[in-house]
Amino acid sequence: MRANITIAYILAFAKNTWFWLGIWIFYYLRFTNYAGIGLIETVLIITTTLAEIPTGAVADLFGKKKTLILAFLLEAFGAYMMAFAPNYSVILWSVFVMCVGGAFYSGTLDALVFDSLKSEGKEGKFDKIISNLSSIALIAPAICSIVGGFVYGFDPRLPFILNALGYTVGLIASMFLTEPQIDTEKFSFRSFLSQTKYGLLELFKSVDIKFQTILMLSIGFVVVISSEMVDSFVSFEFGFTDKQMGILWSVIFVLSAFASQLTPVINKMLGLKKSLFLVGLVMAITFIVSPYIGLILGGVSLILRSSSQGIFGNLSSIVINNNTESKFRATTISTFNMIKNVPYLLTAYFIGSISDLLSAKIVSLYLGIALIVLLAISLFRSKRNATI
Repeated sequence: MRANITIAYILAFAKNTWFWLGIWIFYYLRFTNYAGIGLIETVLIITTTLAEIPTGAVADLFGKKKTLILAFLLEAFGAYMMAFAPNYSVILWSVFVMCVGGAFYSGTLDALVFDSLKSEGKEGKFDKIISNLSSIALIAPAICSIVGGFVYGFDPRLPFILNALGYTVGLIASMFLTEPQIDTEKFSFRSFLSQTKYGLLELFKSVDIKFQTILMLSIGFVVVISSEMVDSFVSFEFGFTDKQMGILWSVIFVLSAFASQLTPVINKMLGLKKSLFLVGLVMAITFIVSPYIGLILGGVSLILRSSSQGIFGNLSSIVINNNTESKFRATTISTFNMIKNVPYLLTAYFIGSISDLLSAKIVSLYLGIALIVLLAISLFRSKRNATI
């Protein structure tokens, strides 16, 4: 099982070899406009959302190793499609394939790591391991985005080709994983349906867990919209060039990787609930100031937001893994991710259109206000439940 942790670090890096991170918006704009990007993002989020539940159940029933192998196979194939896309339609199909692969990956690696630790009685180390995984997942694009920003000038396809090669490394590495033997079940259609149902129930099985889930979803709704679309739009509107964008996102991810290591410290000092409120508030402030700042302060706001998003992801994983039975773990994480994606699914095209009509900075302002309202509602419900 110890080897699984080392391989997990390799997989976390391979999954996030996003050489296209700083330039994807320039690449997409070769084929379409903001509204067209909104349609691509709609395909992305619909596919991801619909695939989350079945892929989580598949991981719990078929095995997490097999699921990760399939995930990297699909991701690699989709990335090669993206690199050599001749038109907008192929871009859409490549996004679809990669999203299915991403859904198989989503939650599966975290669940495999937790079960690997649990099989040796070391699950208490999970908060440190998940912070390391998160840091690696941030360092990878930090390194890759700089390279991608420069090679894009030679050939726009190169960042996506390099990304496909990264997924290929992940595919090979995942074959060396060892499946943890904890609470495994044989697959049947009946067990598949049961698995899906219980994955949902795990998120709301007690009053305290229900509150934590609602709080995480309130923040998660905005995080998905921000990280998938608005952050890149806003950085573009701040005035960063393609090469500057590569450097910017590299700096953002490196600093976010360091911030991720603060998760155990913040959790110990404040506890999970207060920590979640804190990162949510920081994110809300960075959204609200977007229309009123320029290039330098804009970059700082993106650094703070990305760092908060990374810590939020760690805290969410800790909450779910600590409160979920092993046999439902991947399904529960996928269920949470699916629900978290729904608002973005419904608004992606609309957000792209509004960004064209007004600006992404104004959309960012509205997101910040929405997040403040959601946090206030969650705080009110928390105090109300405490007095009942």
